[in-house]
Amino acid sequence: MQTAQILRQLIHSIKTRPFVLASIPWDEILLCITTEFTCCARLYTAAQFQDIRQSFHECISQARQHAIEQRLDLLTASLETMIFALETLPEAEHIDTLLEQANFDHACLNHYQNNTIIVLGDSHVNFFSGNELLTFLPIGQDINTCPGNTPYPFTTLHTGPCLAYNCLRPGTSYRFKEKSEYLCRHFIRPHATIICCLGEIDIRVHVFRQSKLQNRPYQQIIDDILTQYLQFLIGLKNAGYGVCCWGPIASQPESCPLDPLFPRTGTEIERNRATAYFNRRLRALCQESGI
Repeated sequence: MQTAQILRQLIHSIKTRPFVLASIPWDEILLCITTEFTCCARLYTAAQFQDIRQSFHECISQARQHAIEQRLDLLTASLETMIFALETLPEAEHIDTLLEQANFDHACLNHYQNNTIIVLGDSHVNFFSGNELLTFLPIGQDINTCPGNTPYPFTTLHTGPCLAYNCLRPGTSYRFKEKSEYLCRHFIRPHATIICCLGEIDIRVHVFRQSKLQNRPYQQIIDDILTQYLQFLIGLKNAGYGVCCWGPIASQPESCPLDPLFPRTGTEIERNRATAYFNRRLRALCQESGI
């Protein structure tokens, strides 16, 4: 807290050179305090933030008056009160961790209290939040939830742009296996219902690329993906969860801006045929497995 250090130096100057009282830049000190405090604004409600801001303003006003009256003991006490208040604020580098923990606690408590349905997977989980735009709140471990904007009892858990093909493989870029295991240990209540949402990225980015590389029909590439995905789903079922699937949606149109990290392969018509095949096969496999 740099402002706290400045205030300590000011207290030292007042005690050793009282003549500085007349030249203390109170407005600049208030600006330093406000700037430092504003970094923490996301941790508070608007009302709480306003109350704390008002408290600092009152402390500065009191200190200014004590300086005018040359009441050094009261002035020093006011400055020390401000130092204490500043040092009890969280450091800026810790705020994100605190916010993630608060988001985690809020979402987990809501899930347990209301026995919400978990929606687990890629960014399409946001659909179940009722928000038109992607609206993610980090809850730690590079996992997000989405603020609820619907009366329906869903808790969305976004694990990043994960693939159905890699859902059982440890050490992948987006660590779906590790994240899902972490959530089952620390977030998802026993016997909860879980809607799994994977596959759209597989189809949009990888299926036709692998079909060309391997010189195999796209249907066989999808069958390979579903073999991995089904094992993951059965594993959840065997762990006592109620398991459902939400299949990939229709593919992006060619007019959609291209993300260089996730280039589309195949034409829009080809991707939609692959999506239809993926969903038909996934439905049949789920029915055979009681999912």
